[in-house]
Amino acid sequence: MRVCPIWFCCLVVLFGSPTRADDRVIAASAAGECALRVEAAGNWPSLRLRALHPRVERCEIEQAAVLQVLEEAFAVLGSAEPGRVFTSLSFGRLVDYPWLVRFLAESAAADRNWDTVSGRPKTVHENRYVADVLSRPEIVGPLEAPLRRHGYRIVGASVEKVLIGGFDNVPGWDGPRRKARIPFDAQTWFRLERNP
Repeated sequence: MRVCPIWFCCLVVLFGSPTRADDRVIAASAAGECALRVEAAGNWPSLRLRALHPRVERCEIEQAAVLQVLEEAFAVLGSAEPGRVFTSLSFGRLVDYPWLVRFLAESAAADRNWDTVSGRPKTVHENRYVADVLSRPEIVGPLEAPLRRHGYRIVGASVEKVLIGGFDNVPGWDGPRRKARIPFDAQTWFRLERNP
């Protein structure tokens, strides 16, 4: 049995699985110190938004940068692969997108269905709770705008590996440091449908 070197295993944990040879970059742009790009998986119906920092630090990608790179990617997909249909768009770790984390944290802190003491939703699993918050029109509407122009819509979010902490974990948080345990990170996907 072949064992990978420890440094490779650490990179996989930090960045997720390495880009496969048949993956291709559809659009890319700089976002502060980070590179932001949309990749298409070789023969899978999935797209991946990746925020990559040259020193393996957390990125802080703002909404405008995400919308711009999505517009560019979906414009290219429409002409380069008109027959191919994509069913998901992975965002990777939510913590790289402070505007999404702030919305999630504020929503949970103000929601009577989220227990800020235990850091858990009262009726559903935390994955379901976070997915429901990220499926709200306030999030989906702006993200969907560049996709809609190219025949796609977002039909919901899926998440796993939700992390719970305090407001000190929320990137760019400049509000009051309330005592509350709230969700601040998760592996996140948006489910896509192509309009007929």
